[in-house]
Amino acid sequence: MQKHRPQAEAPPPTLDGQHLQNLAEACSTAAAEAFADNYTALLPQRVDRIIRSVGVGHREMALDAVLSLRTASSMAGALQMSHLCTQLEKALVVAELAAAAGMARDIDLHLPELQEALASRPRPDH
Repeated sequence: MQKHRPQAEAPPPTLDGQHLQNLAEACSTAAAEAFADNYTALLPQRVDRIIRSVGVGHREMALDAVLSLRTASSMAGALQMSHLCTQLEKALVVAELAAAAGMARDIDLHLPELQEALASRPRPDH
């Protein structure tokens, strides 16, 4: 008799366009597009700040950086990045620096996939 093993939860999608659509409906299409463009432009710098601060063991700076990226990612619909940031935040809060370093690497490794998804996302007709 085999024991029942819970299935691993599927990772969140790289990009969920509904989040930007909700932002467009709440504000305007132009505001949502400007936010998405700004998010995309700043993404490498935000990830680099996380990598550097975790690398030198500066927990407060790393927490600030990861909270910023998590919030912006959630608003942009970058759900996998937001999830990874949440995991890193948890590791930083309990001072699990080895786990934090691993999560920071996962964030860095996810960056190209997210950049590709953002570059190929549907854009509204102007």
